[in-house]
Amino acid sequence: MVTRANYKTGYDNYSKEAEKEAASLERKASIQQAGMMSRRKLVETTASLDPGEGLDPAPELANRFKKYREYTNNYSSARESMISKINAEKGLLSKSPTESLMAKQASGENVGQRLVGDISDALGLTDVQAAGIAGNFDHETGGFKFMQELKPVVPGSKGGLGFAQWTGPRRKAFESWAKENNLDTNTYEANFGFFIHEVQNTNEGRFLEDLQEAETVEDSTRIFSEQYLRPGKPMMKSRLTRANTYLPGGQ
Repeated sequence: MVTRANYKTGYDNYSKEAEKEAASLERKASIQQAGMMSRRKLVETTASLDPGEGLDPAPELANRFKKYREYTNNYSSARESMISKINAEKGLLSKSPTESLMAKQASGENVGQRLVGDISDALGLTDVQAAGIAGNFDHETGGFKFMQELKPVVPGSKGGLGFAQWTGPRRKAFESWAKENNLDTNTYEANFGFFIHEVQNTNEGRFLEDLQEAETVEDSTRIFSEQYLRPGKPMMKSRLTRANTYLPGGQ
């Protein structure tokens, strides 16, 4: 027998799903709008160039337009691909003991290189831009060996956790997201999945517009550190050194 309480529960669940879908669509629109704003900015800047000074803006304009079109077109398909990949790996994890990132490192898997490919696919970034992110995560975790901050800056606190050493409310959000998705916070799937979730569904993704403009690993590394991680002690030399190892042919 269906009771009034059953109807209410069903309605509440439907409302929650609708809100999640609305938030996802809003974030997608925000990213696309950011790309449009950047393109308009590029048009205005290029139009101001003086051909008499020997500058021909047409080739650069065409190349930049092509790149931004790829960002926009890649977003929907890349997001669906990322979700499918995480769901598939979740199924594998549920059938066997959770494998930690340290164990994967011991078996020879290069977590940073995997990140570069997955981030490029999910966010429509170039390898140079994705390498800046991977280099920062490498620095934060000591080569993807320490998911838990060893010496918390705030005495008595839990400290940072995961790829980004998320702290405070962001750590709690990471732990909740991982629990909701039946993932261990030490796994690649949980860390990568939450990172993409935070970028696409919260204002922590605001760095993306500037990162898409970056053409060097130096700029990519700095932008991600300053705008997404915001560390007290940047130690940019270490971040950049690690990021360079994830470039094609990097060492």
